[in-house]
Amino acid sequence: MRIITFALGNIWQWTKLLNRDPLIQYARNLEHIDGIEITFASKNELMAFELSRENRKWLSKQKYVSIHAPFNMLRASQNEKEYRDQLKSIEKIYKETNSKNVVIHPTELPQNTAILKDYKMDISVENMPPVKCFNVVNLGDVLKKNPGFGLCIDVAHAYLWSRDMTKRLVKKFGDRVTQIHLSGTYKRRDHQSLQVVTSNFLKSLEPIYPLSIPIVIEETFKTKNIKDVQHEVTYIKHSIFNGK
Repeated sequence: MRIITFALGNIWQWTKLLNRDPLIQYARNLEHIDGIEITFASKNELMAFELSRENRKWLSKQKYVSIHAPFNMLRASQNEKEYRDQLKSIEKIYKETNSKNVVIHPTELPQNTAILKDYKMDISVENMPPVKCFNVVNLGDVLKKNPGFGLCIDVAHAYLWSRDMTKRLVKKFGDRVTQIHLSGTYKRRDHQSLQVVTSNFLKSLEPIYPLSIPIVIEETFKTKNIKDVQHEVTYIKHSIFNGK
């Protein structure tokens, strides 16, 4: 059975609190999901995170939980100590949520990536969109330099490079792929609904179907309506991945 989970980054606007724990409560209302990805957009969100007893209990029953490290993890650190403080916080959450993976943008890695080996957690880097000027060659260099890293393929980021980029990533790094960030593209924007994408985009997803790895839904739901979110989750599970 394919594992499909839900990133808290989908509903990041649903609370103004720095502590992202309340977003887990919203995700708990969804049917047909097998876990979540705890998304931290910033260092401040990471440091403010406090997991409630109820959410800890719920997470312990999920098939797959992952963590997305802060988008500004390196830029928000004045020195190595501040960077390590973030890693220490992530490691703590990783253990208490029984997470299986930590996704870090390759642009937010320190020059000395060996320091990440001091923390007991599985780490994956993510392919970036063209606006980040970090291409497949750069990604390959990071994975070669860090053989312990996995790869989280973001199919929307890949499609913004080219229609066949997801296929290239699977072919080149297939044995390193740990999970998929799933969203669509619309008018050159990523993290869009899968219900508005073109047939060419849907075709670009074909290389991921044979992969027995978790799918993490990573869209943006601006309207605070759990029914709309449920509709998208159900659509993805039954229309995109039904039997695939």
